[in-house]
Amino acid sequence: MTLLSFAKLEELLPAQNFARVHRSFLVALDKIDHIEKNRIQIADQIIPISDIYADSFYKLLNGLQ
Repeated sequence: MTLLSFAKLEELLPAQNFARVHRSFLVALDKIDHIEKNRIQIADQIIPISDIYADSFYKLLNGLQ
């Protein structure tokens, strides 16, 4: 638990390693197992990708390739 807002936490984490994909989720890019449509799978967890963050997330992924 932290008293930081998600926006502040997002600023502190390295942008090349972490991405905001939903109002309630930041993901470590190297932990992503699978991406399908608007969902990310990390281990046995399914994380939604919201429409608001989808464009920036996919642009970030394309920049990593």
